[in-house]
Amino acid sequence: MFNIALGIYIIFAILVGIGGLMFFIKSQRMVGAIVYFLGALGIFILFGIRWFDSSSSTFSQTPVQWPPVINSCPDFLTYYRRKKSDGTTTDTCVDRIGVSRNGSLQVFPKNGDVNTDNDGYFFPLPSGGVSSKKDREEMCKQAIQYGLTWEGITDGQSCISSDGTMKTSSGDGSSSSSSSSCPGK
Repeated sequence: MFNIALGIYIIFAILVGIGGLMFFIKSQRMVGAIVYFLGALGIFILFGIRWFDSSSSTFSQTPVQWPPVINSCPDFLTYYRRKKSDGTTTDTCVDRIGVSRNGSLQVFPKNGDVNTDNDGYFFPLPSGGVSSKKDREEMCKQAIQYGLTWEGITDGQSCISSDGTMKTSSGDGSSSSSSSSCPGK
């Protein structure tokens, strides 16, 4: 099948190559004409292979899931290794700038002087990360409860499943799934 973009690229390359070559020849600069022709030819071949080679083409690649990697903490939160007074340590996130929309997560003091047993400053994380579907759903509910957004997990009101669909919560406690996915998918 004919690739129209490749055809337009070839015509453009020929016009630019001949136009520049004619400019140098008319001004009687033969060395410049040779250098221009070889340079333009090399550049057009390089970009042609990069853009139109079927194995590595920018135009023929299938879309990837967005985001490619999910952050370890919700948006704008900072990872914090919490050590309680009983000696146990847990992975948490803290809000240093006040992004929690409903105030469920208190702003962590700048000097870090806080009672680590006070759960109000800490957003708990699962020990295994957010790799499983169950963990993603749990983290989504928790982020919404704390009034946070988390790219790839929740927009702050709806959960985002691993296939890019939104799971919206209705007021009656049930949830529905819509197939609206990101425009890039």
